[in-house]
Amino acid sequence: MRTNDMTRLPVYLLILFISLPQYTLAGTPGDAAASASTSAPNSTAEPSTAFDINHLQSLFKHYKRAESYRYAKQYQSEMEGDPYFDYLFGVSAIDTGNASEGTFALERVLLSFPDDQVARLELARGYFNLQEYSLAKDQFNTVLKSNPPEKVKSAAYAYLDKIRVSESRYRPTHSGFIEFALGNDDNANGGLNESAALLTPIPLEADSFGQADNFTSVIGSWTYVHPVSPGWLVESSLSGNFRKNQQLSQFDTNTATVQLGLTHLQATNKYKAELIAQQFQLDGGKYRSLNGINLNWQHTISQQSSLNSTLQYAQLDYPDYDYRNSNLLTLAINYTQSFSVYLQPLLFTTLTLGNESATDSTNTTSLSEAERDIYSLRVGVVTSFTNTLAFRTSIGSQNSAYAGTSAFSDGEKREDNYNSADLGLIWAFDRKWRLDTRYSYVKNDSNDEFKSYTRSVLSVAMNYTF
Repeated sequence: MRTNDMTRLPVYLLILFISLPQYTLAGTPGDAAASASTSAPNSTAEPSTAFDINHLQSLFKHYKRAESYRYAKQYQSEMEGDPYFDYLFGVSAIDTGNASEGTFALERVLLSFPDDQVARLELARGYFNLQEYSLAKDQFNTVLKSNPPEKVKSAAYAYLDKIRVSESRYRPTHSGFIEFALGNDDNANGGLNESAALLTPIPLEADSFGQADNFTSVIGSWTYVHPVSPGWLVESSLSGNFRKNQQLSQFDTNTATVQLGLTHLQATNKYKAELIAQQFQLDGGKYRSLNGINLNWQHTISQQSSLNSTLQYAQLDYPDYDYRNSNLLTLAINYTQSFSVYLQPLLFTTLTLGNESATDSTNTTSLSEAERDIYSLRVGVVTSFTNTLAFRTSIGSQNSAYAGTSAFSDGEKREDNYNSADLGLIWAFDRKWRLDTRYSYVKNDSNDEFKSYTRSVLSVAMNYTF
């Protein structure tokens, strides 16, 4: 089963289907079923005097789905067949990982009320959780044909996109995105803080210090997935990032990346080994190349949590700065957890450990530029205000302990602390289109003042997914 392919989708879809809001709150749950529950006779037996439908409904409305499932389960034998009970029990069962029970209950609701599209949407979600993708697709498409409210459309489309990704284990698929952005960078050249001028009697040129500029950028990616046998896929991807500054054209950058890998899928695990090659250009000339291998393991812990780890080995080559050539080994571990509460928060954290070793370890400059131990931690949260509007924020810190001293580190081995914060507002105004507003702040503190700097970037980006 392909259980953790969410990284293949754009951010707004990740937010939508990792923790989809339930469109079944007060006044809406299975409206047809609700109206019939007071008049339709129980198909099995009279309800026990101990059963309280109002109590079940209260637990359901307040998103206490585990409690509502346990409570309804006690009375299932005597209450099943009542459409409203079946609806509340079915949705609660799906939300607590008991999708098989939930789909049976919702199928009974639709037998009585085939036009209840709310119940049909929940049934489709249950089929999806059971990996019955063909049945789920049929139900989602039936819901869409009924011209439902926009938030229901968004949910159905998000699941259909997730199904398309999951189906890549059976048939060739491709996907991608293109993004156009406008922004302002207050340190487009990655220049020094002005305090560095006090450290040397030699006058520094103006472009040695941080300079602000506006920029435009185009980012694109295309991925092709081809199954070769059950559970085995060949994946390839091409991506590019092209940024042009309005005035500081000497700091224009281009990045091109090619990846080719083999993926193995299991019930709750995904294993991937891939080769990666990347070229980074500055002002149209070759600045750095990266060639390496990635080993990735993704594990689905539950419907709301997952673990993702990547081990990367890469060789970095700088044609004009050979003292920076190095071998880089990193291990990144990412954990995500979503919650079915107000604002549907998705928490994520990434821990990265690494070691970079200079190709020429006899060069003292290399030791202070390309040989270091790396420790990094980033935490963040995504909150969904509506089905189409989300807010993302994260903070991170990376420590780099270098093996050598630099000219301005007072005889101490160089040490950098790179701290960053990001804010983002994501508006998915259409199934394939979204508008992102982003702000990032970076502060690098180093005991070598010539390595210390700050940087703020504000941008607005239009993203199209295909």
